[in-house]
Amino acid sequence: SRARVVTRAFARSMPLRHLKRVRVQFNPLDPRSTAAREFLARVTTAKAAKSNPECAVEPRVRNDAAPPVVAVEFASGARDQFNVHRMTVDDIAGRIKTVSDQMAVKQSLAEAGLKFEDLRFDVRGT
Repeated sequence: SRARVVTRAFARSMPLRHLKRVRVQFNPLDPRSTAAREFLARVTTAKAAKSNPECAVEPRVRNDAAPPVVAVEFASGARDQFNVHRMTVDDIAGRIKTVSDQMAVKQSLAEAGLKFEDLRFDVRGT
């Protein structure tokens, strides 16, 4: 289906913008590790590496029963770590993309001499 084709295209192009480090820990024999393995495959493509050659990708294969974990460090120094045993690869990528997009907006505002915190939004109906 078309949705699957779009998902596969996205799978080949996981951008690493705004990321300093990505660590993927999993037991390859654990069936809960599917999303972690797929995510690792996304972030180790040539296209992903080209999006940020400075980003360190660190796979850590384990042989214990701990759930699979993805830990990321953003260029800003912010860190996020989460168990991915109940997530899909798109959930993982989406969570990282949300933070990356927020950082991109803040960077664009800073370049324009603005701070996100100083913006006021009118949420009342017009």
